[in-house]
Amino acid sequence: MARSKKKTISTEIEDLNLVPIMNLVVCLIPMVLVGMSLVKIGVINVNAPRFGMGQAEPSDDEEKPLGLTIAIAEDGFRLTATGADINTELGEAPAAPAGDPAAAAMPQPGVFIAKNGDVYNYTELYNKLVVLKDNHADETIVNLTADAKIPFKFVIKVMDSIRFRLETDKYDDAESFTAASPKMESNQQVLLWPDVVFAVAKQ
Repeated sequence: MARSKKKTISTEIEDLNLVPIMNLVVCLIPMVLVGMSLVKIGVINVNAPRFGMGQAEPSDDEEKPLGLTIAIAEDGFRLTATGADINTELGEAPAAPAGDPAAAAMPQPGVFIAKNGDVYNYTELYNKLVVLKDNHADETIVNLTADAKIPFKFVIKVMDSIRFRLETDKYDDAESFTAASPKMESNQQVLLWPDVVFAVAKQ
C-alpha cells in the first residue's frame, strides 16, 4: 500500500519587491517639484486684534499715540484717529455717516473718502496718509477694519497702498499712482504705514 506524501509548508519569508514603488516615487518627485514652482506664496505682516485690558493711558509728559484707523465700507473709506484732530491736519470738515440724514447736523469726526464710481479711491487714501505721516513721523501703526460684506481682496489692496512711500507724495489720478514705484533710500524701500493691526468693526 502506497503511503500518501505530506505537503510541506514553506516558512521562508521572501523580500518585498520595492522596485515598482520606488519607480513610482521617482516619477512623482519631478511632478511635485514642478507643481510647487508654479505656486505663489505671499506673506503679509499683520497683527491680530487686541482684546482684554487696554494699555495704560500716557502721562501728560508723553505724547499720545495717533491711533489711526481706516474703516472700509461699501461706499468708501473713513479715517479716524484717537490722538489727534486729523480733520484739521487734512483740511477736511467732519462728514456725517452716509445715508443718515438725521446725523447731517451732527457730523462725526473723521475724514470720508468716497469711491470713484464703483472703485475705491486708493489714490486719495495714499495722499492723505502721506500728510498724516509727515505730521506724525514716528507713527507706524494703523488699525484696519472692514464691513462684513467687504471681500478680503480690498483689505489686501489697502495694505498694499499704504505700506510704502512712493516716488511722489501726491498723485492726481489712479493710473500714475498704480504705475509708481516705491521710494528708495540707501537701497531700501521707504516705509509709510507698515504695521497693520486688524481691528474689530463696531456697529
